[in-house]
Amino acid sequence: MLRTIVQKQTFSARRVVNVNLARFFSSNSDLKVVGGDGKNRVVVLGTGWGGFNLALNMKSNKPPSEITPEIRVVSPSNHFVFTPLLPSTAVGTLEFRAIQEPIRKVLGTNGNFVQAKAIDLDPDEKTLICESTHDQEKFKIQYEKLVIAVGVKTNTFGIKSIVEGDGIYFLKHLYHARNIRNNIIDSFEKAAVPGTCEEERRRLLSFVVVGGGPTSCEFVAELYDFVTTDIKKLYPELVKYVDVSLVEAGNTLLGPFDSKLQDYTKSLFDSRDIHVRLSTSVTGVEDYEGEGFRFPARKALLSDGSELPFGTMVWSAGLEPVQFTQKVDLPKSANGRFIVDDYLRVKGYEGSIWAMGDSAMNENEPLPQLAQVARQQGMYLADVFNNKIKEDEKPFRYFSLGSMASVGQFKGLYDGSKVGVKGEEVDVPGMTGFVALLMWRFAYWGRQTSIENKILIPMYWLKSFFFGRDISRF
Repeated sequence: MLRTIVQKQTFSARRVVNVNLARFFSSNSDLKVVGGDGKNRVVVLGTGWGGFNLALNMKSNKPPSEITPEIRVVSPSNHFVFTPLLPSTAVGTLEFRAIQEPIRKVLGTNGNFVQAKAIDLDPDEKTLICESTHDQEKFKIQYEKLVIAVGVKTNTFGIKSIVEGDGIYFLKHLYHARNIRNNIIDSFEKAAVPGTCEEERRRLLSFVVVGGGPTSCEFVAELYDFVTTDIKKLYPELVKYVDVSLVEAGNTLLGPFDSKLQDYTKSLFDSRDIHVRLSTSVTGVEDYEGEGFRFPARKALLSDGSELPFGTMVWSAGLEPVQFTQKVDLPKSANGRFIVDDYLRVKGYEGSIWAMGDSAMNENEPLPQLAQVARQQGMYLADVFNNKIKEDEKPFRYFSLGSMASVGQFKGLYDGSKVGVKGEEVDVPGMTGFVALLMWRFAYWGRQTSIENKILIPMYWLKSFFFGRDISRF
């Protein structure tokens, strides 16, 4: 009887797959195939940490051949963003172009870039369905080997009122940081308009940051430095209205860090009158009207029953799979990530499909969703596709370098607990203060790919220190 049930379930599963494939072919059979048959082609989806480093390390000055594979990068974004420095751009400590690298600059003669979104996949025919970001026209790209490095998107946990815009902003891309920066400047200019009442000034200059991870904490730190240095000089009459709240659903800040560094950060924020609300979540956002208000107003509703009016909300509270990951019919874990083996090959499609970064997970040894994991995976797969190692010769092993964060006022954190590969870790003493900040800055400066950014970043740091941040709105 058990055998009969299994056979029926297997038949049902095959039937679903066949129906999906039939729909796939019927709806996309007339689409144009671009770039040939895909022989000896590695298609990389995404220009994040994994995809960028894979492309960078597969770069060749020789045209594609049997020895040199063609690499074709497909992504709606034509640049890589150095995400650890993204909070710095949101308040003008650094400029946006100093932390990005155009993907075409790192491609060699064997490389090609297509600005499009991958929207579907037929793994049996090795065909990818894409949609141009410019005119939404669909087309097909064929591959011999596919690497999925599409990353993840911001998770709003099903709260319908958390929609980007009108004072609510995510912080994952350059345009997010630009929107935050413009809104911050607008908030101060609106508050400075003669006749704006005090209650509205407090609302406009109230900042709510959701999430207690490194991105949120670093943004709060950058915002604090911005207010206490630049705003204090440029809008001295408005400083007293500024209020910053950090809302975290868990019971600690900087969850992956050592508890001593968590406590250090919490006490540091408390000393700066940054209101840290732990074990509290945002349950929704509402519009409201205040007496004498001139501008539309919104407030955050919290799980403890309280409310926080705000002019700017930065949401950096969670991650969830992107639409492509949700749609394609490949093996996935319970949290929606592609299941890969020790060699980053997607389960059931060994030799043709790999996945890495935030969109992939090895069920036997799950890795944190960190930039350094994706970077190392990209470098590892470059060795595989460059035939330096066979695809099943040497399993990927993540080497933890520790964790760093900038916490404002020329202070930083370094957590060196469990540095190294799993099973061989060593504990490096943790660090706080100015020396930790120098370590943070030198480490991220050294990770820059282009000479331009290695020159620009120190220049902007010096400019911010000596001349202040730019508050121009354009």
